[in-house]
Amino acid sequence: MMLCFPLVLLGTFFGARSQTIHQWPATLVQPVGSLLSLECTVKGTSNPNLYWYRQSADRGLQLLFYSVSVDQIHSEVPQNLSASRPQDEQFILSSKKLLLSDSGFYLCAWSVTLSWVGQTSVQKPHPLLSPNLPPQEPSVRDWVEDICN
Repeated sequence: MMLCFPLVLLGTFFGARSQTIHQWPATLVQPVGSLLSLECTVKGTSNPNLYWYRQSADRGLQLLFYSVSVDQIHSEVPQNLSASRPQDEQFILSSKKLLLSDSGFYLCAWSVTLSWVGQTSVQKPHPLLSPNLPPQEPSVRDWVEDICN
């Protein structure tokens, strides 16, 4: 049985400068038991918070890992996957042996912490991942089902 790992490019974020996020490879289909390595790279910003999400038909959107700085990674869902952040702008998702339950649509995202007077900070999430926005058409779930079936 083959696993389906379609990926998405979240594109350019807000701001006067051009900030971009790229995932590589853009599309990947791997068999159960194989290795996995997905790379996320952010350009045009410093000290971004980085996130790996998985969208699956049966579990919805899940936050897998987040990182606030190099070598500081937090896991949200216990699983067979691991993450590393060797550089400020790079976040890698990997597995030594994929399971059927790893199947899904993987998304890398980033946010920036804005510092204001008095050392107060506010976090600005990526607009595609904001729970207050209406769902985008077509839905990620529909797209994943079309590609994986």
